[in-house]
Amino acid sequence: MREILDLGVADLKFLPPATVLRELRRELSKINLYPSGDYLELKKAYCDYLGPELAMQPENLVFGNGLDEVIDLVTRVWGGVNLIPAPTFNQYSRAAMRSNQRAVSVNMLRHGRYELNFDSKDLRRATLVWVCNPNNPTGDLIPRRKIESIIESSEGMVAVDECYFEYTRETVADLVKECENLIVLRSFSKNFGIAGLRLGVAISRPENIEKIEKIRQPFNVNRLAEKAGVIVLRHKGEYEKIWQKVLKIGKEFAAEVERIGFRTFPVNANFVLVDFLSENKAREIFLKLEKNGIKTYPGWGEEDFEGNLSRHIRFAIGAEEKMKLVISVLKS
Repeated sequence: MREILDLGVADLKFLPPATVLRELRRELSKINLYPSGDYLELKKAYCDYLGPELAMQPENLVFGNGLDEVIDLVTRVWGGVNLIPAPTFNQYSRAAMRSNQRAVSVNMLRHGRYELNFDSKDLRRATLVWVCNPNNPTGDLIPRRKIESIIESSEGMVAVDECYFEYTRETVADLVKECENLIVLRSFSKNFGIAGLRLGVAISRPENIEKIEKIRQPFNVNRLAEKAGVIVLRHKGEYEKIWQKVLKIGKEFAAEVERIGFRTFPVNANFVLVDFLSENKAREIFLKLEKNGIKTYPGWGEEDFEGNLSRHIRFAIGAEEKMKLVISVLKS
């Protein structure tokens, strides 16, 4: 059976460091025990990870069973009219639908590029505004001043999804304490290589976190995920080498794609979005990659991104030899 190269889902395509895996194996002997429930050790570890300049406390954090659950919880608390830029991560609108809420999708593509620019009337009407930074699937970094302006102009809560933070180090988490309508979301899947364990976190003022705590399920994060979170945060130095390698491979891949004659979006995360310049060409290449055992993420169809990207395919960044294989197929 031919091996499938999965570059569709943008998880980390590299295993955690060997030291992390060894520590995780030791935790397997304790899976008969419940998780802590208050996740205090994990919260303290994440506060340390955020650094003394942010000076976060455990009451500034709430953890979820992956970022998808955190998105659901945030939507249940503040949703009603959900303002969503497009194209972006589709779980924002899906969370709204699951709660029978209104999702207002606004196209942000201008001349083939992503430019975040909400109408002031929409910002005043929305109860929850979503911003993904860097944006998935385009990879664009949103200027800090733009996010600050959205927070200042919004009547409702502004949720900034920073699940790719480790690749850019760009954040507005430092504004959490002064902005009562800001909540920042982070993940452990795209960066720490524990997507299968499911762990996500929200950062906000204590009164906002308390609203989420009231509706989250008890033991919503399993014991192994809880301990894994603590472990990976201790190994930041080893992970930084992986993040740098991912960006290097991604930028080299994007440069090769450009040389072939297609357009790429900025590489600020563990994926690259490619514009194949026509819908027919994109579908032709998608099928050719599929025939060669390479799974990718197409920009068209209801099951994919919020917003139509009919000429585009997103590639998760894998090992260098895997990306060279993709290039060889694109050239053929």
